[in-house]
Amino acid sequence: MFVQLYFLLLFLVRIVDASSESVKAPYFDYEEFVPRVVNGWPAKLGDAPYQVAFKTKLPRGKIYMTFCGGVIIAPTKLLSAAHCFAKDQNFCQKICGSQGSKRALSHIYAVAGNLRNYDFFSSDSPEQGQWRTIKSVKYPKTYKFPKDDIAILFIEKPFIYNDHVSDIPIATRFTDYNGKCLVSGYGRISKKESSSKLLLAHLDLMTIYRCNRRFRKNMRKFVCSSSLPSDIGKGDSGGPLVCSKTGDPNEGSRGILVGIVSGKIQGKNHSSALKDE
Repeated sequence: MFVQLYFLLLFLVRIVDASSESVKAPYFDYEEFVPRVVNGWPAKLGDAPYQVAFKTKLPRGKIYMTFCGGVIIAPTKLLSAAHCFAKDQNFCQKICGSQGSKRALSHIYAVAGNLRNYDFFSSDSPEQGQWRTIKSVKYPKTYKFPKDDIAILFIEKPFIYNDHVSDIPIATRFTDYNGKCLVSGYGRISKKESSSKLLLAHLDLMTIYRCNRRFRKNMRKFVCSSSLPSDIGKGDSGGPLVCSKTGDPNEGSRGILVGIVSGKIQGKNHSSALKDE
């Protein structure tokens, strides 16, 4: 059975420029989205060192749970999905699988170098990773899910790069992506079960021409995929889509960031992707 995935391109404006905190994206109007990474494989430390888990404390006890993912683009700068931090409290509860947006930023940690979905707060260590408080979050004033579903976050203390924690470069130009790309996330692996650790999944992408023919629409702003046993799930919002061998001059040894997980249309797998304009 074929699975059709397609990725909306969200364009960033000077997203890595310290003097600019603005982002913008084209309009996209779908109603029902659920983000998830299913049928992936467990990650090992260092497989996706750019991955961030946004964690908040569960109502009882001292355990922190991941409610959204993110990606490191600089020591103090992260990208994620706007719906993870927007003021619509009920929306994130439905799509993220947790009440992330109900929490003050002071109660949310950005955690890197840690593969666990649930964990106790810890100071920096090779086993527990690096926990950082969030200074601020910015997303477009025009955001209305799924339109402009992109956010940039600034943390109080920079991440210290090592084999398990590092950034990923952002794509610098529009490219007709095809071949294999990698998504990662901590979300549900089924309707009733959440992953206990970070999962990875490969997505086979196809050209815009094939995408146009498949959907009989102008899909120029999308990246499409088919023939996949993998998917994306609830709780994976904000995670990265990373491609390799793109020819982009900004691409590093681990590839280049071209997308951020946003969601899916019911019955059709969907995530949101981003690019630098």
